Order: sequence, then structure tokens, then C-alpha cells
Amino acid sequence: MDTSFYHISEKAVERVATEAVLTVPGVRALDAKLAGLAGRSFPRIDVHLDRGSAIAAIEAEIATSYPSPIAAITDAVRATIIAHVRQLCGLDVSRVKVTVSNVEAEPGAQRVTWDDVASHTATAEPTPIRVKPSEVTQPVTKKRKPLVAITARSLVDDLRDVAVPAPPHVEHVEVPAPADVQVSGFVGEPRPLEDIAVAEPVEVRVPMVPEAPVLTAVHVHPTAVRGISAPEPRRIAPVTVAPRRALAPIAVENVTRVEPVSLPPRKPLAQILVDRPPLVPVAVPAPEPLRPVGPLRPVRVVRPVAPRPAPLKQITIRPVEKYYDRTR
Repeated sequence: MDTSFYHISEKAVERVATEAVLTVPGVRALDAKLAGLAGRSFPRIDVHLDRGSAIAAIEAEIATSYPSPIAAITDAVRATIIAHVRQLCGLDVSRVKVTVSNVEAEPGAQRVTWDDVASHTATAEPTPIRVKPSEVTQPVTKKRKPLVAITARSLVDDLRDVAVPAPPHVEHVEVPAPADVQVSGFVGEPRPLEDIAVAEPVEVRVPMVPEAPVLTAVHVHPTAVRGISAPEPRRIAPVTVAPRRALAPIAVENVTRVEPVSLPPRKPLAQILVDRPPLVPVAVPAPEPLRPVGPLRPVRVVRPVAPRPAPLKQITIRPVEKYYDRTR
């Protein structure tokens, strides 16, 4: 990012110039809302910027207090605007036009003199910042409370021994002798009997009982039981109800008689005669014959020839600060 370039708007320069004008003694700040319907707000600043050459032209319209040296105030306003814009905005000021549009008297205020205006500093003075040191506080810790001994009952005594059953007794199975087979109704010699091979007995494994795990002691905190006290029931106070008053009869003395209303008969409408003037005949003249109109002749276009640019002349601007001081 290039840090050697910045952009500033006319609105920002107007704000800086407005604050600079209000620092001059004798300049009043007027609000348009408080001045009435036809009132105007002061000061009014108009800035024209030449961004190519970084030069600003400023027009200021101010209001001063009465009585005050207006000539010295305008000189101070011009020098203050130039100093603030150069110092805060980094722009050169080609001209400052100051117009005094309103002069108002301040009731009960002190008079602004030449010495007050001459002692005014045109440059921007920074406001000192007052820093209050922070108070350092050390943390305060509470005293340690003594530990309360907790008696816990072990659950090892409540465990029961696990009975391991004895391994089952395995009996061997005897192979019976082959039975005699009687052959009847077969043709030919009988087939020889085949021996049946009996598998050897399988060794029975005794299940291993796992070792008992080591039990961990559990600490149980006793719960404090608080008693609940119920409030005593309040005594019910007797309520006395006043006897109802007897209704008094209402007697109507004067009875208003309703009489029918009779309207007078309507009068017949009277005939109104309007005297209108007789109509005047209007004679419409005959239309004139149309004239043939030819096309306009083309106008010769003249191209302007710009003169050759002349070389620029160097202008030297000297800063003017506090030239309104009569001591110099």
C-alpha cells in the first residue's frame, strides 16, 4: 500500500475551517433553528479544492459580537483558517474571503478589545490530556477453615463370598458287545459285520473363576437434616355486616305532558327570471391558403481553434500569520 497519497474532501476542510473560526475572540456561533424562520446559521464555510496542485480557496461568512473590532477579527479569522488548514490538512491556501453577515449584541458579556484579538494564537494548540493513575489494590484472601473429619463406613464387610461349584463327575461309557444277527430269507452269504469305532473320551475342562476385584472405599458425606417449623394458624376475626337500608319510594309530582308539534304549511316556490343578454354572432374568417415552405439552408459549422498553451508563470505565496497585530 502506498502511504504517500491521501484523499481529503471539501467537507472535511470545511469542518476544520469552522472549528478554526470559532476559536477567534468575537466570533459567534448561531444556529438556524434558534434564529427563527428567516435566520441563517453562522459561521458558513465554502471550500474549493484544486486537487492537482493541493491548493484550497476558502470563503467564510461569519457573525460577530457587538461592540468588537471587526477589522481585527476578520484578519484573525483569515490567519487562523490558513494556519489550521496548513497544519491539519496539509493544503496550501491561495485566498480566504471573509464576509461579516451579522452583528449581534451579547447581553451581559464582556467587550472584545483589540488586545484580546491580538493575543489570539492562530496555530492549532493541542489540548493537554490529564491521566489519572490507577490505584493498585492487593487481593485479599479469606482465612482457611479447619478441615472436618469425615467418618466413612467400608462396604467390604457387606460383601459375600462367592461359592464355586465342584467340577462335574464324568463317567465313561462302556461299548456294548455286538448282538447276534439271525439271517433269514437272504440269498447268498451274509455280509460280515463292521466294527464300530468309538471315539476317545474328551477331557472336560474345569471353568476358572476370575479373581475378585479390589474394592475401592467410597466416602459418603452425611446429609444434614433441617427441621421445618410451621407457623401457627392465625385467629379468624369476626366480621360484622351492616343491615341493609330500606328503599325509599320515589314520588313523581309534576308530570310533563307531551304535546304534538304542528309545522306551518310549506310556501310555494317563487319563479325566478334571469335576464340573459342576447347572443352575439361570431364571424369566423376563411382560412388563408397555405404557402409552400422550402427546406432550410444548412448552416456552416465553424470549428473553434484553441490558442497554443502559454508557459505557466511561477507564483510565490508567502504565509501570512498574525499580520493583524498592531505591535509589529
